[in-house]
Amino acid sequence: MFVQFGHAEAWLEGRRLSVTLGSHDSGLSLVLGGPWDAPSTARLTAAVLRELTDAERLAGTVASLLEPGPWQVLSDQWHPDAALVLPATRRVDPEDPLGRRVSRALREVQQALRAAQPNWDFQEMISAEGSAVALRVTPLDRAVPRMVRKVVSDGAYGPDELGNTRTTFLPADLPAPPDFAPVLPPDEAPSLDLHVAAKNERYLYGVKLELGDWAYVLDGKRVFYGPGWYPFHEHVTRREKDPTAPLNDREVPTGRTVPARVQLSPDVENFSWRNEYVQLTPVDHRVEARLHLYVGQEQAHTLVRTVTLEIDLRAKRVMLPARIPAALRHQAEVKGRRILDLLLTARRERRRGTAEPRAVLGPWDRRAPDSAAT
Repeated sequence: MFVQFGHAEAWLEGRRLSVTLGSHDSGLSLVLGGPWDAPSTARLTAAVLRELTDAERLAGTVASLLEPGPWQVLSDQWHPDAALVLPATRRVDPEDPLGRRVSRALREVQQALRAAQPNWDFQEMISAEGSAVALRVTPLDRAVPRMVRKVVSDGAYGPDELGNTRTTFLPADLPAPPDFAPVLPPDEAPSLDLHVAAKNERYLYGVKLELGDWAYVLDGKRVFYGPGWYPFHEHVTRREKDPTAPLNDREVPTGRTVPARVQLSPDVENFSWRNEYVQLTPVDHRVEARLHLYVGQEQAHTLVRTVTLEIDLRAKRVMLPARIPAALRHQAEVKGRRILDLLLTARRERRRGTAEPRAVLGPWDRRAPDSAAT
């Protein structure tokens, strides 16, 4: 096990726990003998790193400068030269579910601390609702990485399963985990119940699009990146009375997110593609893609055949239904691979800490990055 905490590093190898300070003015190295179980190792490592790096010093200084109020000051869990100012209680104010009051109060705290210590840097921790939930304090003369907002799985669900989510913050320079994909047998059948329409459908305003070298882009509603194999998520909301207009209801975020169904379109032009749209429905590490494959023309109508494909993000492959017509197999394989390419591109962009999709948008939909996520 390896842990890095600012300029301090800790290793656990066998029954030996080694801690070294890497700063230029200290050559201190500490080796402790075991055996250690996992909880003891975690507690001992945290205690030693905090003691040797004076991690509590900045938090104590910040606390001494605060006016009495509903705040607590903690040392940062990622870097010894950082401290956090948070509300003393995590209870949600029923009259302010989005946390606007706490956000305004934290900005007042920031102004007071900045006036007292102009050599400090401040970063507001912004929630998915756009409110500040904490204030991070670091000295300007220390190279402390800033934090970025991420959405992670919550509760008993693993990172690759659907379920509740929460917003957290991680260092901007934290390395991304490898995108491991086990090799599965090439002749394995699809695990989803894939569909092939019994007959062709007629589209009056359908289009014929050659396969060419175009790619799919995200189309339609706005989504953001969330945890799990499938990258696109949306907020779960609840309906309540609007206090500013009692006769109307409003949608209020609950703090939970779920994987979102999305629509894809070719990136050739920005107009209605009708039969060339693709609907994606997340399952787990598998995604069901619904397509309308081009068959031909019949007088003024375009003939298409509706099929569903299985996009396996874990195995990085596309599975076709067994009953797909031979004449449509190549078209389905090419389009399925382009769907997989879009999803893998989105996952790579998510691992770089981007909050919302940009690399998978059409050029007509790209907007400035969300400043709240940086």
